[in-house]
Amino acid sequence: MNPLYEKIKIIHFPKIDEAFVVLDKPAGLPSAPLFEGDESALTFVLEKFPEAKNVHGKKKIEYGLVHRIDNETEGLLLIALSQDFYDLIQNEQQNGNFIKTYEAICDFFSAEKQEGFPKLEKNEENLLNCLQNNTNKPLFSIELKSRFRPFGKKSKEVRPVNEFSGKAAEKKAGTKEYATEIQLEKTGENFHAVCTIKNGYRHQVRCHLAWLGFPVKGDKLYNPQSSKNEPMKFRAAKIEFLGYSFEV
Repeated sequence: MNPLYEKIKIIHFPKIDEAFVVLDKPAGLPSAPLFEGDESALTFVLEKFPEAKNVHGKKKIEYGLVHRIDNETEGLLLIALSQDFYDLIQNEQQNGNFIKTYEAICDFFSAEKQEGFPKLEKNEENLLNCLQNNTNKPLFSIELKSRFRPFGKKSKEVRPVNEFSGKAAEKKAGTKEYATEIQLEKTGENFHAVCTIKNGYRHQVRCHLAWLGFPVKGDKLYNPQSSKNEPMKFRAAKIEFLGYSFEV
């Protein structure tokens, strides 16, 4: 058995009238398996709640997994135990009613030095300059919006696409725009970020933070300053849906 299974915490067990489970996944463990029996957070849940195998999700092997978080990310996962709940929560997600909040410790590294990031709007640049130069530990809020495109070797990364992106980037991007609300507070030499999204794209929050110039500490994909063995300081801290709220 994967030793990381011992670090999984079930945050919410289903009550009689509920058909979902919420768990706290440790960093290093995949959200979903690549094949049947492969070790993952979902595999752990299927062993304890076999009724989840009756749910037909986005992929057959994902059963009732409502959303993913990256292998390196720790934090909250929601798993449906019935088809009715899965269909309901998917509809809530499409309507922007499934809210996810992430927390990160960030470095400062200008996105202009990284390939593929388009220019920010002027008001966003002004806010960025204020935050970089202020030493009184203020809290700043900003909302970044963009479409996304795959980027890099084997499309392991993504890049935001906006009106300043070139035609080649525009052609590779989807049509949907994704928004990330970011609150940044200076904490010594680092920055603490709280990020909220209603609809998610792969690596959305990590990419938007890097675009703003504050990549997640230890993020091997989006932070050139991270070292090889440095853990990523990023977690899925809170989820809100159907009147429920869970956080770690």
